[in-house]
Amino acid sequence: MKPTNPHDMTPEAIAGLLTRATEQLDDDTVAALRLARNLALERQALNQPVFALNTGHGIHWPTPHTTHQWMAMAVLLIVMLAGGISYWHHAHEQETSHLDIAILTDDLPMEIFIDR
Repeated sequence: MKPTNPHDMTPEAIAGLLTRATEQLDDDTVAALRLARNLALERQALNQPVFALNTGHGIHWPTPHTTHQWMAMAVLLIVMLAGGISYWHHAHEQETSHLDIAILTDDLPMEIFIDR
């Protein structure tokens, strides 16, 4: 008795049906399928080891792998560092100029600032 629902079939039953179906294929079809499989396997990307930092606690930090990626990370780091220094310098200049203005205005009488 054949199962009416394909979801009720066991993996063994499916494998048996596939085996019987492949036995009915002609030699040209089998050769074409074998060639297609071999070409697909050749084009498949080989698994290469990936460099990753491991803390031993299951946390993996993504790191660049190629020279171009290392260079991009270095440029990004330099740009971020330069931006931070520039921001700090600008903030320090503003703070200094406000301090200079406060010192200068305290020494001058208020009448100087009033327009008559």
